[in-house]
Amino acid sequence: MAEIKPFRGVLYNPKKVDIEKVVTPPYDVISQSAQTRFYRTDKHNAIRLILGKEEKKDTPNNNRYTRANIFLTSWLKEKILARDKKPAIYIYTQEYLYKGKRRKRFGFIALMKIEDPRESGVLPHEYTLQKPKEDRFNLISKTKANLSPIFSLFEDKKNSMNILLKSFTKNKEPLFITEQEGVVHRLWRADSEKIIKKITAEMNGKKIFIADGHHRYEVALIYRNKMRKSGAFTGSMNYVMMYFSNLSEGNNLTILSTHRVVRNIEGFDESAIIFKLKKYFDVKKTRSIEDLFERLEKPTREKHVFGMNAGKGKFYLLALKKNLSPEVLIESDKTPSLKRLDVTILHEVIINKILCIKNPESSIKYVRNELDASKLVESGFYKIAFFLRPTKVTQMKKIAEKGEMMPQKSTYFYPKLLTGLVINKF
Repeated sequence: MAEIKPFRGVLYNPKKVDIEKVVTPPYDVISQSAQTRFYRTDKHNAIRLILGKEEKKDTPNNNRYTRANIFLTSWLKEKILARDKKPAIYIYTQEYLYKGKRRKRFGFIALMKIEDPRESGVLPHEYTLQKPKEDRFNLISKTKANLSPIFSLFEDKKNSMNILLKSFTKNKEPLFITEQEGVVHRLWRADSEKIIKKITAEMNGKKIFIADGHHRYEVALIYRNKMRKSGAFTGSMNYVMMYFSNLSEGNNLTILSTHRVVRNIEGFDESAIIFKLKKYFDVKKTRSIEDLFERLEKPTREKHVFGMNAGKGKFYLLALKKNLSPEVLIESDKTPSLKRLDVTILHEVIINKILCIKNPESSIKYVRNELDASKLVESGFYKIAFFLRPTKVTQMKKIAEKGEMMPQKSTYFYPKLLTGLVINKF
């Protein structure tokens, strides 16, 4: 169960930098072109910490991880970054438009004691990949810091926490306010004993669902255990910086789709793939990607519906045949609730059984925007794209509570948390 506490956060000094120019999205949604843009925006941009550029002259002793530590250390010395004098919990709101309606998500950033998910109330819901874990482990090892918060959720049907956070922030000026890509981010410092006690008491005994940051949570656990064995352990390494938000908030919690773009398909033949798909799916050709997504987003009788771009402007709607049950179709030891997920059907039936992809980590690219996914296919480097409808938060919760795991990148919680608002330095 959650054991949280305040901490002395490291924040950018507003007298030295413009906050709008130094914050970034999480590392795993930053493209190479966006990385270059952030580098140019400001020499103190957090991109140099979380996703530094690789250079040809890199060595084990001089690389983007060692450079991240040099930047972090020098910015602290130069007062570009400053550690708060008192432990605090940082209240964080994000206001945004979704399908024409304004939403506002409340949450807070604090430290949480690291627990092994197999033995605790900290519940992941997605499988992780080895390469990102190695990358984040190298970074935490060099910087000895949590550079961005892990996104977690907790259940609060009475909405008590949001009432508390709204009351605290009412008529108080935020430390930072910045608009990034249509999302307004605000951060407050809560450092009085009274508010800290109220927040920690409210969180007592709650299960924690990891929404975003599975790789970073696993790495924090691995790093802590390694430091314990090495003798270099300090108490602060027993905690990880987390953002907490209420999964019972209803419409203010938004999950978007993450689409799959596939390459390395042996003997790729579109007509042969369509033929194989028709064994399991009703396959209908659509006029365009706009037509495809209009159909995907409409309420439909079919429970399991996907979109597909087979290249050269050919778009298809795939609906699992009504006489086929995912529980029977998927021959594995997965539970019925996991088999019924669209993302499981896509991976087990289409990617594994029909396309016979042997190495998903090198063959599949995860893309948030459907137009970007289609461009990759039309470029010829990737052969085919599959489009998913969003996973429901109720599905995510059920899977996590059963100790099961969805395929990686099954959920895309929106909006993403900014990196650079608060840092936890061990």
